[in-house]
Amino acid sequence: MKKIILLISSLMFFSFSALAEQHADAALEHANAAIIQGKDGNINSLAEHVVQAQHHTEEAIKVAQGPAKAHLEAGFKHLHDAMKSVHEGHGSKAIEHVKTAIEHIKAGDKLA
Repeated sequence: MKKIILLISSLMFFSFSALAEQHADAALEHANAAIIQGKDGNINSLAEHVVQAQHHTEEAIKVAQGPAKAHLEAGFKHLHDAMKSVHEGHGSKAIEHVKTAIEHIKAGDKLA
């Protein structure tokens, strides 16, 4: 019985880790696209990619644990701050927040 519980627990852990990793990867793709669009002056496209990155980061947070979750939460906060900067008309500041978000999401992804 203990072996079955351990096996099920292990499978669930790896499933959650894989799910967190998938969402983190998608968040990174959108965050990188946001930077490219922002550097090209496409602020609306930057914002659209940040929203998608936020969504995927939020989904990764739901299944992440420990230090990985903390990094993903920090990344989400910077994505939120990026959107705030966009609404204030500070495109370059938004890009900097997205870059910091990427660092945190990558760190969280490595720990997941």
